[in-house]
Amino acid sequence: MRRTATARDLVLLALAALGLLVATAGFEWSRADDASSWDVPLYQSFGDRMADGEVPYRDFRVEYPPGALPAFLLPSLVSRAEGTPVYEPELNDAARGYARGFATLMTLLLAVTVVLTAVSLRALRATVGDAALALGLVGATPLLLGELVLTRFDALPVALTAGAVAALLSGRRRLAALVLGLAIATKLYPLLLLPLFAIVAFRRAGGRAAAAVVGIATGAVAVVVLPFLTIAPGEAWFSIRAQLTRGLQVESLPGSVVLALGRVADELGLGALGTGVAEGGTGEVRSADVTGTLGSVVGSLAGLLAVAVVVAIWVAAWRSDAEPARVVRDCAAVVAAQVALGRVLSPQFVLWLVPLVPLVAGRRGRLASGLLAAALVLTHVWFPDLYREYVNERGAPETAYLLLRNGVLLALLVVLAAPSLRSLLSPSSPTAAKRTNAGTTGTA
Repeated sequence: MRRTATARDLVLLALAALGLLVATAGFEWSRADDASSWDVPLYQSFGDRMADGEVPYRDFRVEYPPGALPAFLLPSLVSRAEGTPVYEPELNDAARGYARGFATLMTLLLAVTVVLTAVSLRALRATVGDAALALGLVGATPLLLGELVLTRFDALPVALTAGAVAALLSGRRRLAALVLGLAIATKLYPLLLLPLFAIVAFRRAGGRAAAAVVGIATGAVAVVVLPFLTIAPGEAWFSIRAQLTRGLQVESLPGSVVLALGRVADELGLGALGTGVAEGGTGEVRSADVTGTLGSVVGSLAGLLAVAVVVAIWVAAWRSDAEPARVVRDCAAVVAAQVALGRVLSPQFVLWLVPLVPLVAGRRGRLASGLLAAALVLTHVWFPDLYREYVNERGAPETAYLLLRNGVLLALLVVLAAPSLRSLLSPSSPTAAKRTNAGTTGTA
């Protein structure tokens, strides 16, 4: 429908999406019996130790940023059972209770994301059709992506990112900066959005407003991180450094291309080009990483390409008039660049795109949402069974399947980034230049 969605329309659509979310989350949880593929046991060990009074980073190592800690602690406080957990939820009450509590928390965070998506759609003056597609996609995420939604903590930064974008689109820039800072302290990838938020503030209210956005976001990160840096500087810094220095993961686009080339070369009798897989990881985080010189070279080139794409989108945004539809497309594009081209692509990273891509309107938005839905489903099928077969055997079917999934993500990036990259080749329009000059005279 082409009619602009009213507040009543959005409420009804959001309620329908919430019902879909609860139903699909319950369905996926009923099928989630592969505890060995979960990160939940690790989360429970963190949560239980914090509940017993131990201080993270000082008393035990945590490989995640401090903003993630509440996601680990809350299920321990709410659903802790007597006895020592045995990390197979179907076998042990303590582990089962934590896993259920964690899944419930992630479902609640996705419900918050649904509501915040509706707020953003209201600010964007979305049509009824676009709003229905967007909210339906967010509500169906557990069905599309599977149990990963309920067994990883990424729904927390996703909800915070959705909140930051909703606040920005609603004109509450300081609140947007605060929430974005909390998202950055939870998972580092929302940092890619900060320049775009600052550009919007600059266009709307001038340099002081942009500086305030950066300052508030930085302050929010500092409030969360600095206490742990003070009491355990080495370990707290490890939790941040480890996320930035990881090896070339086998599931990433560059990793999958390198291993595919190695397989082809091996089939031709040329050897595997020195490529291999280190299942314990080549960095400071548990992972399955590509080894060999070719992997290092291709991973570095892909990283440089990702940086170039992100910077180009930032520059194009700076030259634009910060129109809301363009802002959400640019936000989706920079995160898509990290997901599609980054050195690490754990399956749950695809969830990062859920609060952003559905906000893109029109034919481009519908195409992007379709590609995102395809990427979610492909990832659902991929993990964990095909992933294990790929790491162990690296057979041709698994390799081709992974290249297909990564190709869909790359296509999504192209769809989202193409207008911004194309605009760099065109001179700024008089309207944009005029608004730029007007923005420099504003106040915070």
